[in-house]
Amino acid sequence: MKPRNERLGNALIYACAIGLAISSTVKFLHPAKPVAYMAYLGFEDEKLILVALLELAAAAAFLFSSTRSAGLLLVSAYFGGAISAHLANHPFHGGGPFLEFNANHHYLGTLPATLLLSCGWIGVWLRHPESMWSFGRRQAIQGQ
Repeated sequence: MKPRNERLGNALIYACAIGLAISSTVKFLHPAKPVAYMAYLGFEDEKLILVALLELAAAAAFLFSSTRSAGLLLVSAYFGGAISAHLANHPFHGGGPFLEFNANHHYLGTLPATLLLSCGWIGVWLRHPESMWSFGRRQAIQGQ
């Protein structure tokens, strides 16, 4: 069962990293709707580029096993911020039906970030079960 867990863990880790890389690439390419949505969230111009660079750095660190522990920290921090940004109540000043829908449905914006964050953590748990060492220790202490 261990090789299957490792393969599934790797697939989930790669899905999380690839999702971040795709999101970063979209921000670098500046298509109108994503740029308008990010501006609605308060990320424009150099802030948008900074967000794209942070996504790319987190994806790269998470992708390689030698930097995965730091990558998991970066991925968790990034997605925590993304979830918070989507949940915040931003003033809506118009911008079409796409932005109006997102302005009135805050929770929908959190779904991709929550899904990718879950993929990352479950993938690390399956690929590197030792990463959850504190949970096992707590069980061993309670069992004594």
